[in-house]
Amino acid sequence: MIFVDTSFWVALASSRDDRHDDARTLLQRFGGERLATSNHVRGETWTFISRRHGHAAAVALLERLEVSQRLRVLFTGQELEEEALRWLRRHDERQYSFVDATSFALMHSLRIRQALAFDGDFSAAGLEELRPDATRPG
Repeated sequence: MIFVDTSFWVALASSRDDRHDDARTLLQRFGGERLATSNHVRGETWTFISRRHGHAAAVALLERLEVSQRLRVLFTGQELEEEALRWLRRHDERQYSFVDATSFALMHSLRIRQALAFDGDFSAAGLEELRPDATRPG
């Protein structure tokens, strides 16, 4: 399973994004794999897309996510949020977001090591951010 971050969804949604072509390539390459994202990532993505591209663009992306047969939206509960807060307290080497920390906690709980993400936070946290030249996961 591969985790999908806000930075990937935002790049995929906007043809003007610098990483849009990379996102399309990655989706073609890894889209056949089982994909997961979180309720927090979905909410953060809504905020980014609606502010940058308007309500209709945000609704269109949400609808694409909802109909995907390969994507699971996973919900973080109290235990994972507490783990995320503990993680944030221990890590001051970078300005991680709460959403990133909940993503890391969720990935850890499910033993997911790979992410579709472009902001470098997942790599900095010791996870693998897949790139267009990466090979298929084993």
